[in-house]
Amino acid sequence: MLINARFCLEVWGTEYSKIKEICLLAEKLGYYGFYYGESLADIDLDCWTIISNLSAITHKIKLGPVITYLFPQYRNISLLAKQALTIQDISNKRLEFRTGAGATLQWASQWWHPYGIDYPNNSERVSLLEECLELLLLLWNNISTTFEGRYFKVKDAALLKKQIQHDAIPITIAAKKDRTMRIAAKYAHVWECSYLTPEQFTTLNEKFENIYKKTNQNGDREITKSIELDVIISGSDSDLEYKKKIFAMERGPAVANQMLKHGLVGTPEKIRERLKQYTDAGVEQFLLAFQDPLDTKAIELFIDVVGR
Repeated sequence: MLINARFCLEVWGTEYSKIKEICLLAEKLGYYGFYYGESLADIDLDCWTIISNLSAITHKIKLGPVITYLFPQYRNISLLAKQALTIQDISNKRLEFRTGAGATLQWASQWWHPYGIDYPNNSERVSLLEECLELLLLLWNNISTTFEGRYFKVKDAALLKKQIQHDAIPITIAAKKDRTMRIAAKYAHVWECSYLTPEQFTTLNEKFENIYKKTNQNGDREITKSIELDVIISGSDSDLEYKKKIFAMERGPAVANQMLKHGLVGTPEKIRERLKQYTDAGVEQFLLAFQDPLDTKAIELFIDVVGR
């Protein structure tokens, strides 16, 4: 049975030689996208440097960050805009600019404080997201930009002598709350949510559709619906149980149990059935976080499941 959707891999950590190996395999197998995680933590390499290199050695697969953070204490937005334009050129228009407001302050502040970065509160991150997107599109789409907002100011800022059109870089926005969904409805080419059951996705998708109709009344921009899910797949029941135990050890039992309820977990037959439930609910793209992102057998087996 062919599953009519796009399938993308997300990878965090490890060393460049292995990242490259998995990305090239994903392209060979027909995955739509390959996205690398962004953080300052010691398990990860620099996201945008990795994407730049992969852009030069691949030909078809879409590339981008799992999510890139848009707060000024971490990244200069003008520099990020120029990096994106550069990678868009290197990759022959295969960059996917993926962003969102990020995880909650309580959960995520521990990732940033060791590096001297104050992680903004939830409301401020959403405001930053909206202003950053407005500025990014101006920088991408104009020869010269002057902008004065609450957080950012630029004057006569010119990134390239000849700008590409702003819609040449697809924007993915992760959003579950009303305010971020309004931003996604306004700016996104792909709306993404994470770790929901098909039933939960149906409810949230209906809410997003209502927001989208109010925000984009011209209906001139279609939005692809995407979901991020954990994946544990095996053709063997015993191997499947072993992988689930490893996942619980890595995430902790409580978190693992919750995420497994919302993930793609099982034999190929069970996962095929689960995927059908998601596509029936309106999912058009899957961002797949394999329990072991370097498990080439699982990555290959999954493609067999979806009929590629």
